[in-house]
Amino acid sequence: MAAARIVWKRRTSSTFLRISPLSRDWARRNHNPAPLDEYTDVPEYPPILDVSREARKRRKTEAWHHKITGLPTLEQKLMELNMPKYYGYWACRLLDTKPTLQGTPFTQYATRTHVVEGLPEGYHEKEAAARLTEGLKGAVEDLLLLNFQAPLSRRDFGQGRAIERHQTQNFLLGLHKVLAAALAPSAEHIKDAVVDVRPRVEAFWFLGGLESDNLLKKKRRNFKPMKDREHELMERAIQAESSPSLCVRTSLGLPEVVSRDDSLATSAPVPVENLDPRAYGFKFQHKHATIVTGFWPGEAKEHSQLWLHSREFEEKFSLEFGPHNVHNALMQKMIVSSFSQALAHATYQGFGPVTELTYPIVQQSAITDGQKWNFSLYQMNTCALHSENATENPHNNILWLSPEQKLFEAVEESGVKGLNEEVLTTLIAMYLKKGIVREDPSPYLAPYKHLANHDAPEEYRAEFQEYLRVLLSGRPRHFLKPEMYLWEKIYKRDNNTRPYEAPRRFFEEHYNQKNPEKRRLDDYSSIYIPKACRKDRKQKHKPRLNSEHLYKYD
Repeated sequence: MAAARIVWKRRTSSTFLRISPLSRDWARRNHNPAPLDEYTDVPEYPPILDVSREARKRRKTEAWHHKITGLPTLEQKLMELNMPKYYGYWACRLLDTKPTLQGTPFTQYATRTHVVEGLPEGYHEKEAAARLTEGLKGAVEDLLLLNFQAPLSRRDFGQGRAIERHQTQNFLLGLHKVLAAALAPSAEHIKDAVVDVRPRVEAFWFLGGLESDNLLKKKRRNFKPMKDREHELMERAIQAESSPSLCVRTSLGLPEVVSRDDSLATSAPVPVENLDPRAYGFKFQHKHATIVTGFWPGEAKEHSQLWLHSREFEEKFSLEFGPHNVHNALMQKMIVSSFSQALAHATYQGFGPVTELTYPIVQQSAITDGQKWNFSLYQMNTCALHSENATENPHNNILWLSPEQKLFEAVEESGVKGLNEEVLTTLIAMYLKKGIVREDPSPYLAPYKHLANHDAPEEYRAEFQEYLRVLLSGRPRHFLKPEMYLWEKIYKRDNNTRPYEAPRRFFEEHYNQKNPEKRRLDDYSSIYIPKACRKDRKQKHKPRLNSEHLYKYD
């Protein structure tokens, strides 16, 4: 009966059901016996799924993660990462320029980083660097005299963190020019390197295994299905920002320090500090998931060779919390900045907050004020820290941090006193470290990798790219997220003192009530196309934003 055409025919006194002869002939011709390959010797039943609330939510989250992993370009992955939140995520902000007193153990847990004192032996070619150091001593001393003895301006700007940052940045840029000119003949990758001055580096990820705050516990207590799970651990969004003074980029990535299966990368201890981030002095803000690594996608030189940071925060931190806590603050800065740089680079290779790495990513960094230097080496072995991955993870990241060293003792009119060649040798060795060619550096990206080579129409690609860049710029929306004001909580929510006022706010029950927290990025009214601008006269509105097809009609 399913394949037959049902005809209703009205007669003078009754209505009856009749199957037309044409439909009967069509069913006789097409309803053949089932093919033999549809039968199996052993019955194949569909899997029995857990239908509990937690299991359904987990399957939905995993499906979303698989969708992001399967998108062909980096821009589509970033857009889908922002799709669930129209106003952005309520994210914890980790700033490398503002370390907190008790934040170092939490940043280790948030990035799953194990810290090792001292640089690894045998990774850098110290002998070749030591030979080059002898010929560069004179040029480095002249640069030190220029930056730390002679005034660079007739005006006296006094002292301050901004002045110190600019002075350090000028010195690092001049030092790079000196080193690059001397190393270019023997190091081809330095000859073709690209330098970014004060690049913008941000990273976003989900961190699981955190204790619930009091507001969420109260919400769970008042919701019957969640009443027994009041103290269950939760997941939070983390937005980290790094502010390097200089970045040297090359076309090849650095080799791994230790194997990803080494015991140092699989079972090294990481502190479990999973309280609410506000307990450690960090703050929250509504922000879109922003992942940038100092340049837009599509650059040929997309691998970082060396990051150089300034340490102007040190003086203020020492005055507030004591000089004995400066080392912890320095460690916290290097953890946040190194993880942010590595995660941003991993995202540009197709990995990210919900897509695990297939090979380690290595970052070299140095932090200095011109005189005091600390060198670090960071190997990222895991970047997906959502849900239980924050604690039950087969890998951990590693930070090697060298002790503080002085490049010189003093700069006087007579010259530089006590130039430390070991510091200069370590810096040159980081420049000389060559990258390696990987067989498949971007396994989760299509061969064309970026949106510019997508097969969608050019106008769709241009609008999609522009919208994504506005999201990643960090500018607030024209209309901010609706909030419940204090007087509304007192006179409307807690005490119903305005019963005759029309319910129009998002927290009041009415026919058009919408929760701004659940509004998606594609939840907006279709944009009207003026008649003079239409390519198709019947299409009056633009298609809606879609991460898979760029734009799609409803």
